[in-house]
Amino acid sequence: MNSQLQQQLEKLNLQTGELPDQQQWQQFVNMVELAYKKAEQKRLALEQSLSISPVETLALYEQKKASYEARLFAILDAIPDIIFLIDEDGRYLEIMSGRENRLFTEKEALLGNLLHDVLPATQADSFLSVIQQALATDSLVLIDYELDVVSGKRYFQGRALSTELIINNKRTVVFVAVDVSDVRQAQIQQKLISTMFENGQEGMVILDDKLQIVSANSVYGKFMQQDVAEIVGKQPVFITDQSLHSSSTSIDNELKKHHHWVGEITGHDEAGKAYPIWLTINTVEDKHDVVSNYVAILTDVSAIKKSQKELEYVATHDFLTSLPNRVLFQDRLEQAVVRSQRSSKPGALLFLDLNRFKIINDNLGHHVGDELLRQVAFRLKKLCRDTDTLSRLGGDEFTLIVEGLRDVNEAAGIAEKIIQSFKDTFSLAEYDLEVHVSIGISVFPDDSADANELIKFSDTAMYSAKDNGASHYCFYTRELSTTAFEFFSIEVALKKAIVEDQFFVLFQPQYEIISGKLIGVEALIRWQHPDLGIVLPSMFIHIAEASNVIHEIGDYVMQQCCQQLKLWDVQGKDDFLLALNISRKQLVDPEFATRVAGLLKKHNVEDVRLEFEITESAIMDKEYVAIENLKKIDAMGIRLAIDDFGTGYSSLENLKSFPLARLKIDQTFVRDVNRDSDDEAIIRATIALAKSFGLKVIAEGVENIEQLEFLRAEGCDEVQGYYFSKPVPANEVEFQVDMK
Repeated sequence: MNSQLQQQLEKLNLQTGELPDQQQWQQFVNMVELAYKKAEQKRLALEQSLSISPVETLALYEQKKASYEARLFAILDAIPDIIFLIDEDGRYLEIMSGRENRLFTEKEALLGNLLHDVLPATQADSFLSVIQQALATDSLVLIDYELDVVSGKRYFQGRALSTELIINNKRTVVFVAVDVSDVRQAQIQQKLISTMFENGQEGMVILDDKLQIVSANSVYGKFMQQDVAEIVGKQPVFITDQSLHSSSTSIDNELKKHHHWVGEITGHDEAGKAYPIWLTINTVEDKHDVVSNYVAILTDVSAIKKSQKELEYVATHDFLTSLPNRVLFQDRLEQAVVRSQRSSKPGALLFLDLNRFKIINDNLGHHVGDELLRQVAFRLKKLCRDTDTLSRLGGDEFTLIVEGLRDVNEAAGIAEKIIQSFKDTFSLAEYDLEVHVSIGISVFPDDSADANELIKFSDTAMYSAKDNGASHYCFYTRELSTTAFEFFSIEVALKKAIVEDQFFVLFQPQYEIISGKLIGVEALIRWQHPDLGIVLPSMFIHIAEASNVIHEIGDYVMQQCCQQLKLWDVQGKDDFLLALNISRKQLVDPEFATRVAGLLKKHNVEDVRLEFEITESAIMDKEYVAIENLKKIDAMGIRLAIDDFGTGYSSLENLKSFPLARLKIDQTFVRDVNRDSDDEAIIRATIALAKSFGLKVIAEGVENIEQLEFLRAEGCDEVQGYYFSKPVPANEVEFQVDMK
């Protein structure tokens, strides 16, 4: 009997041979019926499973297969490497990677093609050789290569291994391309670090957290004169020997507090000579921010220190003379003033300026000017004490700081010695030059305890000395500051006057003594000052010359004269000259003749109607630029006259050397005619001298008939002065006067 049936009968108490009662029988029937139902369900399920169609079976298979392949390719895509299936001919059969940016071209361009179809021949040969070797040896074969892929240049390690797959009667290999770019870069970086550590110019030391040496390079051993192998495990000498640095606390204490240290220590070479080393120590912390190591870098800064000293020297000394420059001079002066206040002994600042240096520099060349400055510096050095400071501020300006004077007369004595030393000429190339010096002196702390004021005061005194002529010195006084302030105020006002057109020109007639006919007019500038009224040239021309405003003023006068000449031409009054005064500053300007020619051309002026009046002092030095300008002016047809003749120097020499047409007797001689026999004698001599050179003579400042009669009797050709006309506007000029 079935065991399960046996169990059920026992539950119903039907295991005996007795017949069941009605209740037992009903239970038994119910159980049998339930058993049949379950059996029927299983049968139906079995029949249904056995009756599935082939299409459904195939679909179920494909579903299972797709699920498997999806899982497989998901795994492959997660692998950073590229897996190729390649046959023995080198044909790409499959590429199992979803990261196409690691391929050198699109996947579709590779599949079905041979290596030689898509790669350069040399590289294709290398890969095919690896594939064939893997098939021949049935073992793993490696190859390292570099390839330009979509994401850029990358480095790979190729791994080829044969498979059991036979496709199209061809054996196959799996070729795995492993991207090793990051590893290679790390290796290169590690190699560079190692090379730098061993072969760098700096000493390098790695310390543990107890400041004991873990590793050190040979440069450190050279710096500290130690064997690197013997110092591992020990503290470095810059930690143990505090005398090697100037820090007030030990380096190890500083590292504990601040986790870094930077400063200078002392190293020694093989001969024991000390030299500076710049030490930098930084900490290395682990992921928990706990110090694990220290890295120390040592740099030999002896060359830098030397260069720094050289740069400091260049920054504080004049490159031409090697004297202290303005920067160092200012510092020395400030220190000298402080010492003077402490010792109660006065000091002096001498401000020196060379006369005629610009002329030498411009005419003979800058190389001659430079050599002159070097010789001047050498000559001045010989006069200085060790405690004195001689400086060159720039150009031809020198200063001398003298300390510990008994009284200010000592400063005067030093100035005298300097002036005397300049009496000997300076030999430069083929030139023997006579150079003079002007000296201004300020005394500290009497004049001032401020360095800038002392410089300004001595500069002011120097200009006062220059006004007194060559080879003079002058002490600063408060009056000089007042004069200098007035000078500055006028200079500023002059520049404003040019902009605001405050100048105007008047004309003083010049007449022929015999006929009384107008033969010329002299252009005279006037300044219509808004507060002072009309200012005469004697009040501002010297300031205009000193401040170089004279060029703008001179151009203004010449332009006004050119315009007036054109107007007189239109009026038919074209038979007389127009005379202009030319300053020395204009005459030594290299561009002067060019500007004159430009103005004449601009206004279409007959240059033969112009006469330039120049003073003897303007040409007495026979400066090259002045001579060239005079030659060019003469070539234009402009006449030249010497103004104030007899008040200058070397008159005969000038008469012979320059293309002059007329001499003008200064009014100081004319004024005392009939009262001073010496002035009369000078006038006679001047007229005779001019006649001998074939020059016309004009006397200025004629104010009465007695002066006129004297000049007529002595043979003077022409006159001008208040007796005939004061300076007047152009429309008031008289063209004929009575000479009786």
